Amino acid sequence: MRLLLGLAAVLVLAGCGTVTGGSGEPAAPSAPLAGAPPIEAVDEAPSPELRRTLDLWFAPPQLGTQGSTVTSGTDVWFTWGGGSASTTTTVPTAADMATIRAQFEAQRAARLPAAGSPPRVVARLPLADGGNAALVAWRNHDGVLCTDTEVTDRQGSGGGGPGNSCVPSDMAALLHCAEICLTSNGSGSDLAQEVWVLSGTVAADADAIDVTTADGATADYPLTGPVLDGSDRRVFMLELGSSDWRKLVLLRAGEVVDQTSMPAAAAAGEDCLAKVGEMPAPPPPQQPGPIASTPAMQAWNASLQACMTASGVLPATPVPSPPTP
Repeated sequence: MRLLLGLAAVLVLAGCGTVTGGSGEPAAPSAPLAGAPPIEAVDEAPSPELRRTLDLWFAPPQLGTQGSTVTSGTDVWFTWGGGSASTTTTVPTAADMATIRAQFEAQRAARLPAAGSPPRVVARLPLADGGNAALVAWRNHDGVLCTDTEVTDRQGSGGGGPGNSCVPSDMAALLHCAEICLTSNGSGSDLAQEVWVLSGTVAADADAIDVTTADGATADYPLTGPVLDGSDRRVFMLELGSSDWRKLVLLRAGEVVDQTSMPAAAAAGEDCLAKVGEMPAPPPPQQPGPIASTPAMQAWNASLQACMTASGVLPATPVPSPPTP
């Protein structure tokens, strides 16, 4: 899960869905039929490289002092008052840092494997460029099935982070993990080469899923992935290419079992990032505290805000630029 500095607050639900329907509803008009994704059932320990990535997610968060960098897993958050660099210029207090620490620790605790349930690679999806996506599964201390997808493409590793099922209880209502429990991960050296992979699990008794992507295309995929041992969950993995998902409809015998749409803020964030490009790299920090702003960063921030405002997901008010120490 790559760092999208400046969209941390906006994209908090990126890759997650909002329920828009329930069981028993008739399906929408039939989507074009597609072949089943070539999902391979496996049962193996994670590779040393993948193990190191997982260990990062299971490790305690490394929190600095007030106004410094905060890391959790493989994401980096530059915080001021608990927000991101583009949402506030207030230096966080000790209480703010305590809140951040508690949030990160709760997330870590929710994804820690239970004794006797080590992470195992349970499925793999070959990618068009010769890479692959590996789905890892385990159970946490509450017996909840957790999954993580790591994508390896021609640029190397990317994507990842425990999926929607492994979250603190107070976050569960914000994330869609019901009959559909899927998330998307992007990998690639830059936005222009982004490869999106949709992965996770669905109800084992469903037989098809309609996937609508950002380019407006919709296709119906048969569900043929492996059913995970001791569960009623079936693996689903699909290479989406350069267009991430926007709507998912799970079907059983032609009836809607579950459906979800990407939140408008997350979809607009992806669209706007694709339009304005990557944020310019910040200069190396000269001292502890907020990272220094540059004219290029300020211009990028203004362009991103204008795009998000035009999409209707942000109010028409200026977002402060990061402070210049």
